[in-house]
Order: sequence, then structure tokens, then C-alpha cells
Amino acid sequence: MAQPDIHDLQEATAWDADGEKLGEVSQVHLDARTGEPAFVTVGLGLFNTREHFIPFDGARLDGGDLHVAYTKDKITDAPDLSADSELTDEQTATLRDYYNN
Repeated sequence: MAQPDIHDLQEATAWDADGEKLGEVSQVHLDARTGEPAFVTVGLGLFNTREHFIPFDGARLDGGDLHVAYTKDKITDAPDLSADSELTDEQTATLRDYYNN
């Protein structure tokens, strides 16, 4: 499957694995080695102030909707990392470990 355009991802509305609307995709974080999307962030919580990282693995873009492979509860409980800069290798490993368990 061809990777979606980054701009299409940034304009998408994210939905969880149960079909619950999460909100608008804020950022797309690329894998430093491949340049492919690795994570997207979506603002959740009161006033959507906390950005949550969601793995792009298993996600599918359907028009303007991005369906991710995880539930809102799993996403909400993910490690709290800053979305303002590139993810370090350690942060990426932390997120992958969390989502793979």
C-alpha cells in the first residue's frame, strides 16, 4: 500500500479502533531512517491540550478519516511526551514498547 500524503494526514480526523472520534490530527512524525509516517499526534483531554502519540502502524486513511489500530483508552494512557520536537530513539522505543503490550 502506498503511503498517504503528509498533508492529507495532517488534515485528517482520527478515529479509534472502536470507531470513536478522537479529533483532528495535529502532527505527523516521520521515521528518521525511512521518512515514512511513524506516529501521528491528536489532542485529547480537556480542551484538547495534551498531544497523544499514536502509531501509524495499522492505521488506514479513508478519505479525510484516519482509522487507527488502538482504542481511546490505550491512547489516553500512553506515555506523556512532548510533541514539539522530533522524537528521540529512546522516546520512540518507549512508545513502541507501550503500544506493543
